[in-house]
Amino acid sequence: MEELVPLDRAREIVDNLRERYYFRRDTMCLEVSHEIAGRELATSIVAQEDSPPHPIASYDGYAMRSSDAGRYPLRIVGSIYAGDAYETLPELRRGEAAYIATGAFLPPGADCVLKLEDAKVEDGLLYGVPIEKGTKVVPKGSNYRKGEVLIRAGTRIRAQEVGILKGLGVQEVEVYRRPRAGVLATGDEIARGVVRDVNSHVVLTMLHRWGCRARYLGAVGDSYRETREAIEDAARTCDFLVTSGGVSVGKRDLVLRALQELGEVLVYRVRTRPGKPFALGVVEETPVFALPGKPTGALVAAQLHLRRYIMGSEAMPYTTARITQDVVLSKGNAGDMANILFLRLENGHAVPMGFPGSEMPLMGCGGRYNVSTIAANLRSTLVDGYAILHTDVRRGETVKVHPFV
Repeated sequence: MEELVPLDRAREIVDNLRERYYFRRDTMCLEVSHEIAGRELATSIVAQEDSPPHPIASYDGYAMRSSDAGRYPLRIVGSIYAGDAYETLPELRRGEAAYIATGAFLPPGADCVLKLEDAKVEDGLLYGVPIEKGTKVVPKGSNYRKGEVLIRAGTRIRAQEVGILKGLGVQEVEVYRRPRAGVLATGDEIARGVVRDVNSHVVLTMLHRWGCRARYLGAVGDSYRETREAIEDAARTCDFLVTSGGVSVGKRDLVLRALQELGEVLVYRVRTRPGKPFALGVVEETPVFALPGKPTGALVAAQLHLRRYIMGSEAMPYTTARITQDVVLSKGNAGDMANILFLRLENGHAVPMGFPGSEMPLMGCGGRYNVSTIAANLRSTLVDGYAILHTDVRRGETVKVHPFV
């Protein structure tokens, strides 16, 4: 077990876990339609033909031979439009040209297109300017070549992939079954209804957005036996399990103990604030993500670790914006400690939660950023995204803002 690891190391461990377990799922064949968006391909898609199959005109004008550009006038012998079958097009001979519309196949013999604006027609004869081979032509196979891998296995299907599949004429694709996720709350305060179970519903909502079939497993109290049995049962039926609470240093924090006895703990605590009390383990070949009990910590840990496991290492989009306040970290520039700063985007600027100008002005201008104060209030996450800070930042500096998605 690795303890109190930097965020980068935690990411490496999550990536390795994903490689081992994430795609251990059944597959099925589905019709290519908008309804497969968000599914993950089980087999790579390989082009069965060149696209385009023949050179096409990228501009309205006249198809011709570039070698004839110094021999005007040329005799216009016909017209070609998009939709005309290539096999029906007569070969363009020396000294000949044909009107051609954008998107139409070039006739055999032609290798360039003279733009309409550069053309002059008199008595069926074409006059123009010198042009080179390939002018205003989309070459054969420039989109893709036969045998080329266009979409790799494991790719999450978006609108773009649906378009490629439709363009290839693919009717069905093999995809992975949606991941089955279990979400379990822990703690007497949750099990007895003294405190509302916020974390489970936040996590369930995120899992749904990330394409999982998530099931709420309820809450277990501060009983080691119940905690252990609930984790063991879930590990047998889920592709991965998410718990909240029970991973700090209190006497009733039982999840870590259960994970250690049932399987293997890979990580315990990550150097992030909030989100530090996080554990990652494996029970009966089932990954278990044990999130903190504080709602903001659970949200951060889910965004940083759980989302990476589901969506992959490239799934941390960001935008840049100039920050509107000085942010001085409460514990100084702590090197590998990642401080999570919640931010609202406004007219290209990043407004940090907790300072004047935000909805929760808990700290004054120039004051130290008190992570604990912000982390205690779930409302602080009603923002557009977050920045990961390792050092102080000054007003006007550019920060990376990762959206909550």
